[in-house]
Amino acid sequence: MAKLWSGYLILAMWLLNLLHLYGGVSPWPAALAAWLASLLTWPRLAGAAKRQAMALYGAALLLLLFSLWRGASLSLGDWLLPNINMLTMFAAVSTLNLASAGLQGGTNAWSGRKGLWSTMASLNLLGAVINLSVLFIIGDRLERNNSLERRQVMVLSRIFCAAAFWSPFFVAMAVALTYAPGMQLASIMPFGIVGALLAMGITAWQVERLGAIAEFQGYPLRLQTLLLPVALAVVVVVVKQLWPALSILAVIALVAPALALVFMPSQGRAMALKRQVVERFPAIGGQLVLFLGAGLLAASINSALSTFAFGDHGLPLFNHFGWLEACLTLLFMLVVAIFGVHPLISISGLAPLIWPLNPDPSLLGMCFLLGWGLATGTSPLSGSNLALAARYNLSAALLLRWNLLYGALMYLVACLLIGGYLAWSG
Repeated sequence: MAKLWSGYLILAMWLLNLLHLYGGVSPWPAALAAWLASLLTWPRLAGAAKRQAMALYGAALLLLLFSLWRGASLSLGDWLLPNINMLTMFAAVSTLNLASAGLQGGTNAWSGRKGLWSTMASLNLLGAVINLSVLFIIGDRLERNNSLERRQVMVLSRIFCAAAFWSPFFVAMAVALTYAPGMQLASIMPFGIVGALLAMGITAWQVERLGAIAEFQGYPLRLQTLLLPVALAVVVVVVKQLWPALSILAVIALVAPALALVFMPSQGRAMALKRQVVERFPAIGGQLVLFLGAGLLAASINSALSTFAFGDHGLPLFNHFGWLEACLTLLFMLVVAIFGVHPLISISGLAPLIWPLNPDPSLLGMCFLLGWGLATGTSPLSGSNLALAARYNLSAALLLRWNLLYGALMYLVACLLIGGYLAWSG
């Protein structure tokens, strides 16, 4: 019963926050629905997710008590509202699964380099829109005897996560827009696309080094599978041009479910919509708990920092946020992710420390996006890699060994991309 109600509450959060974003009503009803859904989800959290959530909320509570002791001025809205818009977009994007039925059938697998590059293109383009479910759609097409070969695992684990570098519909983008306010998506997206292409190039090089490329079995990229991502991108761009005051989060929160309804199969529509509410919405409850906790942690760090004086900035070691600081931020996100710290926690913890340095919002957002894609693609303990490991009987040690060189090379690529952005932006 709790699972059922959490689905309805997440639906209510989405609808109520649309009223806030487009009608100007108070955000508090949506926030109340989100927090109630989080409470109902807590008992169902798996071990790793529950440990991360307890660490988040525990740290936030300790910092809150410290801030009160230091005499900080606290606003309830600063603590309970920050990530509601992000969660609304996340819930909206999850509805795109309704339109994924047509991806599971089709022609036979493609082999060789054609199969390799079509698999990577499909993962990146479809994963950019449909998110995690595309891993299983493609993985299930490729598996033999409930397992995948090493080269297929390398492609699946990395290239899906590389969509975080550039996709407006990936959850990483919602996080970046929230924790790098003022970020200009158009100015950094080309660098993210280049990053995704280089991730494919590095992966293709490593796959070919393992030999027998002609025997690689890949997923066929078909024109009809690209209709949804292309339509979604076009509609979002058009709406943003017509109403520039709307945030990207607000546009996607409305457009994604609308296009999901347009593209979903007509047969069994009522049952699919019901399953979305009673199964798929509750399934994102774990992310709901973590995202709300991340908002609390960011607010608590901000409150604690406000009680100290570091001169004109908030960090005693740095005076500005430039190339070196961005590369160190990337390195920190990558290293702690390997030990199981989710990029959301890294970002929500680092952002309040960086804000007082008055960073370029686009540079900060680009750093967070690159860090997210790099960390989740390398770490065996990221959500996507844990899901891969569980479904296809893989070990965390193997995933780390297979992806560590990729992580090191892509870290260097990310640092070069940040340098390229700084040179281009002047």
